[in-house]
Amino acid sequence: MSSMHDTNAVKRKRAALSGLVLSGGGARGCYEAGVIKYIRTELPPRTRTHARFEIICGTSVGAINACFLAASAHQPDVQGHALADIWERLRIDGVYHLGPRELWNLPRFLLGSRGRGELDDVIGPGRLGGLLNTSPLEQLVRRGTRWSLIDENLQSGVLHAVCVNATHVASGKTHSFVHTKDGRVPPWSTDPAVVARAVKLGPEHALASAAIPWIFPCVDVDGHVYADGGLKLNTPISPAIRLGADRLLVIGLRAKEEPTDGGMLPRVDDPGTGADRVEQSPSAAFLLGKILNSFLSDKTEYDLQRLERFNALLAAGERAYGDGFADTLAAAMTSNRGQTYRKVESLLVRPFEDIAAVAVKHLRLGSVVARAGPVVGPLLRRIGGSGGDRAGDLLSYLLFDGEYTADLVAMGMRDADAMRQKLIDFFAV
Repeated sequence: MSSMHDTNAVKRKRAALSGLVLSGGGARGCYEAGVIKYIRTELPPRTRTHARFEIICGTSVGAINACFLAASAHQPDVQGHALADIWERLRIDGVYHLGPRELWNLPRFLLGSRGRGELDDVIGPGRLGGLLNTSPLEQLVRRGTRWSLIDENLQSGVLHAVCVNATHVASGKTHSFVHTKDGRVPPWSTDPAVVARAVKLGPEHALASAAIPWIFPCVDVDGHVYADGGLKLNTPISPAIRLGADRLLVIGLRAKEEPTDGGMLPRVDDPGTGADRVEQSPSAAFLLGKILNSFLSDKTEYDLQRLERFNALLAAGERAYGDGFADTLAAAMTSNRGQTYRKVESLLVRPFEDIAAVAVKHLRLGSVVARAGPVVGPLLRRIGGSGGDRAGDLLSYLLFDGEYTADLVAMGMRDADAMRQKLIDFFAV
């Protein structure tokens, strides 16, 4: 697939840049680790030498993975194993807690706190609201990524740019935190709801991007409160293009057949098979899972189809008016959108199997519940029992357990292997 294209002059000045786009989805993010591990370890050696990502963009859990990959970009031979190992060693209590203090805090969370300081002793400084105590996740993010190496890799030229996205709670806008070598941000979206900010990426930016609404606390960054970037920009394709990517590998976290409309319930008079019918009032956990699916909606297909339309426009123009069409169009449009149109090769890798169904399978095995502890374990069992096979949406975001995550890492590797030749061709461009 392809889309917008630079002028020929710009093309001659620099080598093509490859971008990696990582989506959000809580514990589903281990699937991304599986795809990266396959690329780094299973593709032919000659292909692996060309499998570089100079531009890395992520949202939510994809932001955490993106920052790890940016910090280890100078060691591509080890980063696949390293990222997968982190995910496969996870335990729920190594990501979040739900204990007596959090339960005591629940009424204040639901009714609203009068001040920031009230929750510091429960959740931690700069962490606002949220049902779960994510201090273990914060420690993991701080320790698991060598943050200074992101800037070092940018300065050395291993990386061109890194971007993570979070939702600015006060305004509802998407803030793209952009880290470049010279601290500059290229012309950004003309959409006033999307704002780019030049930063030196740190753990607070990744944690802000991954602050799942209601469940994980919002994060204070420089006096501003942020929540999950997936609320508005779950698969950050546009930022990668604006940062200069000439080809994109996009890793999605939804199967093609998985509903992207929030899993709306069928009408009562629906004469269908009844497979998607709910015979009783849906539980709060069931509804929360569907709300998260709706908020963290995956618009990847739409975005890539739009890129393909731009590419078709350029191709048709070049056939009709010659090779100078792209330059002419660029000169006319740059003042309106801040950038030229250019072609961008793209490839989408995503699950062939519904990840929510995998989450339900692991819950029924029982071992995850046993390891989750006396409070979280029964809660997960209750969530799983409240919606039957359809309870997996919320579970798939919350099961930060090595048994489940290792399964998704393996799934990512299998799905990447099914696209082996496409990956080889993509990196050969």
